[in-house]
Amino acid sequence: MVILALVWTAAALRAPELPPGDGKAIVQRACVGCHALKVVTSKRATSQQWSNVVDQMVSRGADVDDDEIETLVAYLSKNFPANAKADQAPADHSPPSQVNVNHATAAELASVLGVSAKDADAIVAYREQNGDFKTIADLVKVPGIDTKKIVSSKSRVRF
Repeated sequence: MVILALVWTAAALRAPELPPGDGKAIVQRACVGCHALKVVTSKRATSQQWSNVVDQMVSRGADVDDDEIETLVAYLSKNFPANAKADQAPADHSPPSQVNVNHATAAELASVLGVSAKDADAIVAYREQNGDFKTIADLVKVPGIDTKKIVSSKSRVRF
C-alpha cells in the first residue's frame, strides 16, 4: 500500500499542470477525457490551428458547447502558442515531411499537405466511409477537394 501511494505521488508530481485561465476547466473536462494532459500541453499552434483542432475534436464528439469554443481556442492560443516560450524546453514542432492519409487526422492532413480544413475533413470522411486509400488516384476521387494541391503534394503522401 505504501509503494502504491509513492508511485501515485511520483506520477502526480510529473504530470504537467494547466495554467490558470478561463478555458482551463473546459480543457480538463473536454480534452483530458480522451488525451493525456501532456498531449495538450506539449502541442504548439497558432490561433487558427487551435481553432481547426478544436473543430475537429468537436466533430469527433468532444463535449464542448458552441458558446465555449471561442473561450477554449483563446485559452489554448494564449497558453500554448505556435512559438514556444523561452522558458520551455525546445522541441521540434515543425510539421512532418510526410503524412499517412489512411491514419492522419484532418488537422494533420491540412498541415502537411497544405489543403484547406474543409478538404482535409472531406478526405477523412471519405476514408471513413470508403476505406483506405491505396494510390493518389484513389485520393483525388474525394468529391470537392482541390485535386491540384493533392497532386502537387504527392511526395508527402504515404499510404
